Amino acid sequence: MTTGRSIVSSCAAHAVLAGNPSERYGGAITAVSLPDLTAMAALRESATGRFAHRGTDPAQRALVDAAVAAITERRGEVPPVELSLSTNIPDGVGLGRSAALAIATLRALRAFDGDEHWDAADLAATAFDVVGTRLGADVSLAEFAVPAHGGAVAATFDSETTDTIDTIDAPDDLPLFVAWSHDDSTAIGRSTDVAPRTANRSLRRRFDGGDATVTAAMSELRVQAGRARRGLIDGDLKLVADALHRTLGVRLGVSELTPTERRLVEVGRTAGAAVNVTGSGRSIVGLARHPEHLEIVEAAYEAAGLRVLTPS
Repeated sequence: MTTGRSIVSSCAAHAVLAGNPSERYGGAITAVSLPDLTAMAALRESATGRFAHRGTDPAQRALVDAAVAAITERRGEVPPVELSLSTNIPDGVGLGRSAALAIATLRALRAFDGDEHWDAADLAATAFDVVGTRLGADVSLAEFAVPAHGGAVAATFDSETTDTIDTIDAPDDLPLFVAWSHDDSTAIGRSTDVAPRTANRSLRRRFDGGDATVTAAMSELRVQAGRARRGLIDGDLKLVADALHRTLGVRLGVSELTPTERRLVEVGRTAGAAVNVTGSGRSIVGLARHPEHLEIVEAAYEAAGLRVLTPS
């Protein structure tokens, strides 16, 4: 007989405001969660006494299988539950959909066993194992460290490891927005993911080879991450906006924007906002000057036929 017990766990999407593209280059990032874009994992006790995933999406099934394998390796078994996943995080635009799904799934499985307080660093490492190791995705630990902690986060890195992660009390009225597009009409016949992946591999080769321009750029990006952190803590929106602007400028010095990124950046800048790319090729994060200006920026993206979200 089952008890009918159920649990729902969630994890928000996130966006990096300023800093290095990943811990692979050392340096630092300052990032924020996007609570209106969320992945949810719902569990209910299984009538069969076995684990089951009710989804049909192949990518989500693969992720659940990898999460089950990770939990089994660490804890010996998974609870006898039926799992359902749902999310409104757009796929493939660089806002952390896979990371959020993995973390929500892992949290739910552990919470069903009564362990609701999973250390954020260990949770991030386990989620990275699920997506990066078991599924073979080209991801970085930072993509999991930020959503595992939640909220606004500042992280510093030393090569492949996370040195420190600090949560930040960001202003409640931060005029933040993200914008994205699934369409890139200039990339007909090929995946829009190709250009970002190729550019990232080239950048890493140059960094590993000691390219002075890339090395200097990564040092400067660390500085901008620190400036964004200070701006959030002090409520200095001009400092945060300038850190976004300068981060984008540094990235443009060592890599090129995709056609979709250019369009997203141009719309935001024309509307007077500070913007920065997420690194996916299809989304940006930005900051308006004040709530009224945020409405103007939102209208500009909508008029351009682009998706935009102003987190509540």
